[in-house]
Amino acid sequence: MSDRRPVDRVFLVGMSGAGKSSVAAAAAAQLGWTTWDSDVEIATRDGRSIPQIFAQDGEPAFRALERVVVDALSAQSNAVGALGGGAMADAPTRERLLARGLVAWLQVSPDVAAARLEAGLAAEPRPMLGDDPRRRLADLIAAREAAYRQAHLHVDTDQRSVAEVADTLAAKVRAASATDSA
Repeated sequence: MSDRRPVDRVFLVGMSGAGKSSVAAAAAAQLGWTTWDSDVEIATRDGRSIPQIFAQDGEPAFRALERVVVDALSAQSNAVGALGGGAMADAPTRERLLARGLVAWLQVSPDVAAARLEAGLAAEPRPMLGDDPRRRLADLIAAREAAYRQAHLHVDTDQRSVAEVADTLAAKVRAASATDSA
């Protein structure tokens, strides 16, 4: 198997609150590509929300569903995918992503992530965040950082708008594509 990976697909990983879904849509629009969100696809296929899957079946069952969905979605070319915060920490999913395209870690601090998520937590519960989202985000970032660091691209999202992050990401993808075709 070659070390070369396609540069016609990008997978956004990172914590809740990093802006993965919003940046995926904005970057895909700039690149003229499609976009997908693994959590949306999981919920659609399963017929339950992500919090319901976690509550009823637990995280291992969720990760198994996630692997199947990521396997299918990550094969799509000319696409930017947004993945759940824990996807990169799952070894089979991480290996699939790293082999199939450019993985971009959208880095966010726990304070910024908590502030971004605060208003929406009542409407869209995040099962992994519990009662103290800021502390839990800090713990999850620490636990997942080694996996996130394996991403091909690292983009800081703190104090940056979705448009700014999408611009940076699209420029990095174009640069990687130019290097790949040279």
